[in-house]
Amino acid sequence: MGTCQPMTDQETTRRTFRNELWRSLPVGVLDTLVTTFGMLIAVRVFHMESLSKSVFIASTSGGLMMSLFVVPLLLRSQGTIANTAAKVQLAGGGFMALSAAFPSSAWLFVAGLSIGLFCMAMQIPLLTQLYRANYPEHSRGRLFSITGTARAAAAMAFGLFGGWLLTRDLQNYRWILLLFALSAITSGLLTYRLPATVWQPPSAASGSLWTSLRWIKLDRDFRTLLMSWMMMGIGNLIAAALFVEYLANPRHGINLPEKDIAWIVGVVPVIFRILFSYPWGLLYDRVHFFVIRASLNVFFAAAVFIFYYFQGHWAWTIGMALFGIANAGGNVTWSLWVTKLAPQHAVAEYMSVHTFFTGFRGVIAPFIAFYLIDHVSFATIGITAAVSILAASGFITIRARNSDPATSDRLNPKTRYERL
Repeated sequence: MGTCQPMTDQETTRRTFRNELWRSLPVGVLDTLVTTFGMLIAVRVFHMESLSKSVFIASTSGGLMMSLFVVPLLLRSQGTIANTAAKVQLAGGGFMALSAAFPSSAWLFVAGLSIGLFCMAMQIPLLTQLYRANYPEHSRGRLFSITGTARAAAAMAFGLFGGWLLTRDLQNYRWILLLFALSAITSGLLTYRLPATVWQPPSAASGSLWTSLRWIKLDRDFRTLLMSWMMMGIGNLIAAALFVEYLANPRHGINLPEKDIAWIVGVVPVIFRILFSYPWGLLYDRVHFFVIRASLNVFFAAAVFIFYYFQGHWAWTIGMALFGIANAGGNVTWSLWVTKLAPQHAVAEYMSVHTFFTGFRGVIAPFIAFYLIDHVSFATIGITAAVSILAASGFITIRARNSDPATSDRLNPKTRYERL
């Protein structure tokens, strides 16, 4: 498929890394749309009800679910990985531009940004396949973490700028919407410049849009880790969906100023994500995956418990700092873990299954979260989410102790490097 062979030499690695380093800047800006400014504008500008806010928060997850069908469609389109991913991103930028062009329309705000985020999420498995082909195994985590650090720095800078802009005048949200659209378009254009990478489909793949799901049955370790991610993800996503709501909505009794919310939710976690992305990347390349995943879950559980159980700026800041530390490693492991399990030709398929289930829990979590705030306290939400996250660590710890040699071979970097 395609007109060129997969490139794995040093020049291809350098080109991919350099391009991804530049692309991390607009993607970092878009990160603040999901974590901070989308919800802040929804609450403070449009005074949206829970259903609309849930739709917005769930839009990225809807794109992740749809990613299950991206790989079969790529087979049918005969396109390269980078070009297909770029087209999807540009479509997302176009929908975001609708929100920027009609900033006074509440329904276009929700529709344009939601569909835009949907598109940006849908192409993630394609990029994971490209990383598997173009980054060497022994340094994949390190290279990815460097671009992740640049992405986090861009998010922090824009979080500070956007918070300042909204504090000066809330109507400046119009400029923020425009910058989000431009960032999505820029990311798409940069993706076009990634080295053309051929994707050779597995021989067992069929034309069915559901073909990737066969790996759940065929790979026990993949199935086990998917269950663990589901347990952890439900608790984590319910908690994360309410960060801004908790601090911004007057009905909950806190009602912080825009600049304080942008600092606590949009900047503090990003600072710690910057500081810890590279160390987590090094650990990913050197430590058994089960150990990394269980450790990250402890940080996530502590973060949501402290944020919701205790009151005051210090508690919220400490909670978000721990969340940033966890996110630094979570970003690396979530994006790359399938490259440890999957054969090279099946990485996109494995990742599409992973993103499908991530999207599934991401779609239902916001609706559960906004339902819960009408029936239980935020402290109860924090405790429940933390318990769910810790349960996931216990689940994979038991599996690690009973892992067979094949599992250890795949998930232990030292064994993999000796084999290589």
